[in-house]
Amino acid sequence: MENVLLCTGKYAEKPYYFEHAGMNVYCVEELCYLLASNPFMIDAGIMNKQLVQWLYEECELKELSHQLLQLFQRGCQPGVFVDTILDYTGYCSREDKERIDEVLKGSAGLDQYEKQKRQGDYLMKNGRYQLAVHEYEKLLSILPEAEKELIPSVYHNLGVACCRLFRFESGASYLKKAYELSGREESGIQYLEALREQLTEADYVSFIADHREYYELSMKVEKLYEMARGQFEATRENRMLSALKIYRDEGNTGSYYEEIDKIIARLKDDYRASVAQ
Repeated sequence: MENVLLCTGKYAEKPYYFEHAGMNVYCVEELCYLLASNPFMIDAGIMNKQLVQWLYEECELKELSHQLLQLFQRGCQPGVFVDTILDYTGYCSREDKERIDEVLKGSAGLDQYEKQKRQGDYLMKNGRYQLAVHEYEKLLSILPEAEKELIPSVYHNLGVACCRLFRFESGASYLKKAYELSGREESGIQYLEALREQLTEADYVSFIADHREYYELSMKVEKLYEMARGQFEATRENRMLSALKIYRDEGNTGSYYEEIDKIIARLKDDYRASVAQ
């Protein structure tokens, strides 16, 4: 969302406890943020008169409250209920709303565990890696044995999310677990990739030598690394780094460090966004 948002209604003195997310919200914008960020938790439980009453009394959003009460009387679907709130505040762009609607259609008929996993997948796809980690960890803590087919994919995605946060040791541990449970080549390859980032080159080579069962996978990992290097050479980032090297070699240290500082600042911003709660 790139547009400036004007606050709608009043900031509540008494928060509304949003049970689906386990947290309090103090204004309708906070409510919209939760709904837009967590579309897989949108279900019939979201539609309750306590929420409508809170919007009426605490946020003084009388018109919105009346619209929602009319929806109750007509027996609307959760998606319509949420769309009404989002439309009233102007919180989401058309593209954001279309994405939420797609999620709601895709989650119809899923059980609570599959929905929770897809919520984690959604967060990871949108670069919210820390929140995705929390979602997967929470899911693993409640998954019953009957859902054992889901467990390997949760471990796999949890491992990937940890690696995106540069937590390679944790990521390798989860990916190894996923590989042991499923035998999927993708999990095995990403386990070795996480291990390769975590260990020194000498230690990684020693590990492969001591664990011959991973030898074939390690060869595939090396091919992927070579492909990645080739792809990077054609990128704008590589051209920019080459230009910086010229600055440095020519003694133009002022321009060199100025550009390096910009790159570091951008990377820091990207990382902060990925670990935002």
